[in-house]
Amino acid sequence: MLFNTTEFALFFAIVLVVYWLLAKWRPLQNFVLLAASMYFYSRIHYSFPIYLASLILVSYLFSRFIEKTENPKQRKALLITGICIVTAGLLYTKYSDLLFGSTKGLEHWEATALHVLAPVGISFYTFAMLGYMIDVYWEKIPAEKDLLTYATYISFFPHLLSGPIPSASVVLPQFHKKAAVTVSSIDESIGEILGGLFKKMVVADNISKTVSYCFVQYHEIAGSTMAIGVFLFGIQLYADFSGYSSMARGIAGLLGINLVQNFNVPFHSTSITEYWRRWHISLTNWLYGYIFNPMVYALRTWRKWAIVCSLLLTFFISSFWHGAGWQYVVWGMLHGVVMVYEYLTVERRKQLSETIPPFIYNFFSWLFVILFLALGWAFFRANSVPDALAILRSIASPGLFTAPETYVTKYTVWCIPLFVVEWIQRKGSYTLDMRQWLTSEKISAERKLQINIAIKTCLYLVLCVSIYLFCKKVNAAEYFYFKF
Repeated sequence: MLFNTTEFALFFAIVLVVYWLLAKWRPLQNFVLLAASMYFYSRIHYSFPIYLASLILVSYLFSRFIEKTENPKQRKALLITGICIVTAGLLYTKYSDLLFGSTKGLEHWEATALHVLAPVGISFYTFAMLGYMIDVYWEKIPAEKDLLTYATYISFFPHLLSGPIPSASVVLPQFHKKAAVTVSSIDESIGEILGGLFKKMVVADNISKTVSYCFVQYHEIAGSTMAIGVFLFGIQLYADFSGYSSMARGIAGLLGINLVQNFNVPFHSTSITEYWRRWHISLTNWLYGYIFNPMVYALRTWRKWAIVCSLLLTFFISSFWHGAGWQYVVWGMLHGVVMVYEYLTVERRKQLSETIPPFIYNFFSWLFVILFLALGWAFFRANSVPDALAILRSIASPGLFTAPETYVTKYTVWCIPLFVVEWIQRKGSYTLDMRQWLTSEKISAERKLQINIAIKTCLYLVLCVSIYLFCKKVNAAEYFYFKF
């Protein structure tokens, strides 16, 4: 049940009405959300809610045990045991093929009887549970006593399949408070939903077939065509994933739940460090809080090398989170190495920026980021490391200087509306946030409100018409990040 389907629209309309009819009873609202989330998950596969419920119960019980236990060694043992149980399913369903396929003597191992389907979204809600248990262990938050509230928090259907990864300290308390929405929050939620649908259905879906064509036929097409295909994949990936995140925020907002902004115009970055502050923000925050910071503290006597080692380890873990393949490891370590370089040369680059005109320095810094991201996308999208290397060889061949195929170039037009939307919201706090354009003190508050309503109405109409016209020309494609 994808967000951009009539089936989901009907499902959500029913949930929304029932939810707000029970506005005076928060526990009943949570029960409705839990039941809706389990039904939503079961529409993918009947077994997924069972697996999710078992993990919820395990993480809930272990967190309660950790909180009640005073002995430090026992607390640590409970945490480690809980982490092992919660991650066991993730490690087996996603990484058993990589493990057995890479181990000598087990290359032809077939687990016909033991093979299980990897639940969609398992990486996202597993990280949410791990973060919650660790926060309880660190005594940052108290363990949740109400199982219904905790289960609703973890299984909340807007963020269940592809995030944003919910922070327990920020999102969980919202399921205790009386739900409320305002005209402003409804407007923000509608903007997020329409902006997300536009990114997904108008941009990502329209270029998905072209991207697939390029990465399947890479050994037959010219280097120029392949280069465009790689860049189009980056646009598809961003429009697809940020579109889902925007819709998740908007849907949650209509239910009175505020989720973190997961993307903040990442292609405006002038360094890879800045890029990771803007891309998949909830994952970056998770890795920073639960992997990088503890690692730096543990290695603090190593001084700057503690940060170097922690960066490399963090991106190594991030690479495996994204997928079970060595191409993901290469992608992750490329980012890790560049992050290390930027950390070690921060002062030197600062001095360089002071000797060069800001526009020139920022332009070439931005250009490096885009070219480096494209290098990583080749590995990220390829089926294997050899395929990625073959793609890069194709791009680096004399064919790079030939005319690309018309079939591919004509789809670059779909990038233009995305860049327009990105430019509009570049300083906003949510998709289609127009407040940044109405800051003049010469305009009265009432006039600003009228202008804002007029602009928003026009934008929403344009988006609705675009979505209606172009969604019929393509088949609804699954979200790329569902595989993670």
